[in-house]
Amino acid sequence: MPRPRPQDVLFATLGLVLIVLMAFDIRVVVLALLGAFACGAIYLFAGMMPDRTESFWQRIFISGFLAIVMSSLVLILPGTFGLKGPHPDLQKTVVVVAGLIPLAAIGFEIIRTPRVIQGILRCFGYR
Repeated sequence: MPRPRPQDVLFATLGLVLIVLMAFDIRVVVLALLGAFACGAIYLFAGMMPDRTESFWQRIFISGFLAIVMSSLVLILPGTFGLKGPHPDLQKTVVVVAGLIPLAAIGFEIIRTPRVIQGILRCFGYR
């Protein structure tokens, strides 16, 4: 049976504490712990990033999938914090940020692959 990584244990512990604090309606602590939970999530996602030795398409798929998970969180969190009613400015901002996350992940993988960059430069006439 595989052992959980330290970041998995941190993520699970913060999740359980967050649920307990929400049940007791301790808002300030919940907000502070939510920040710690976000830091733990970033640490967890960083551990899931594919190695450079993996194939380009596999790295694009994994990074794209993780970016879509992050985009889903960006879309869900404003409703979780109780924003009620139409907020057109906030809605547009949230949708734009959620849409840019997968594009940034794909761009990161392209920049991380020298062979792809060289192919793009050759298309534009640079050597």
